[in-house]
Amino acid sequence: MSLISILDGAMGTEIIAKGIKLPNFIWSAHTNLQNPSLIYDIHKKYIDAGSDFITTNTFRTTTRSYMKTGLSEVEARNKAFDSLSSALEMAHKARENTKVQILGSIAPLEDCYSPLDYPGKQNAEREILELSKWLVKKEIDIFILETMNNLAEILVCLKIISGYNIPIWLSLNILDDQHILSGESISEVIAAISGYRIDKLLLNCNSIADTLDGIPELSNCWSGEWGVYPNLGLGKPSPDGVINETSSDDDFLDIAIKAVDMGATILGGCCGSNAKHIQLLSEKFK
Repeated sequence: MSLISILDGAMGTEIIAKGIKLPNFIWSAHTNLQNPSLIYDIHKKYIDAGSDFITTNTFRTTTRSYMKTGLSEVEARNKAFDSLSSALEMAHKARENTKVQILGSIAPLEDCYSPLDYPGKQNAEREILELSKWLVKKEIDIFILETMNNLAEILVCLKIISGYNIPIWLSLNILDDQHILSGESISEVIAAISGYRIDKLLLNCNSIADTLDGIPELSNCWSGEWGVYPNLGLGKPSPDGVINETSSDDDFLDIAIKAVDMGATILGGCCGSNAKHIQLLSEKFK
């Protein structure tokens, strides 16, 4: 068996599990400033469970998101930077004295499940440049573009972050076994990104059933390292992160085993997962 790397699990749904209501637009970013010790605790639990990587809680630490709360552009930019800075501080604190690496998360600028809301090349270039500069300033180890659902946005992100000497991971959200949400085929995406150095290609925030459907095309078209971190909710993911029915531990471990059998070397969990799931992966594959 190849060496298997273990990602962490969910952040947003773990915050929700504590009884905290996440606000519209900024979602889990709110907790970076209101309760940073909780972010630290969640990271630490994943590390203790066996994670080799932790993902920054920067899914919505953008000027765009904070402006939607009613702040001016200047106020929103300052608040977004403060939130991102707190997220990185907690990640660095949690991984102190370990070999765990920090994945700097960049998500779609608008909704993760609505690719048509992509704000266009000009806006995306400006906003991704700002976000990536902040992440680099706060010392991430790896960029991860996650839950990416639109090829045009993916290419803008890659153009910007390829300017840094930092490894890049790309993780896709899919429509079906052949296509990402915006309609382009997985093979078309892989061909389009071939001019960039992508260290890992993944599928994330897709249900276990949808992840299983997408693995064959990913593994057939991609020659590099790849992996999965599925959403544990049954059915299509909910935009607010609330999960009413969750896949079983056996189903979660089963898809991990199947993915490894097909060549995956990176495993983790997305919405609905917790440290227990990472412990299961660690016990099975380490």
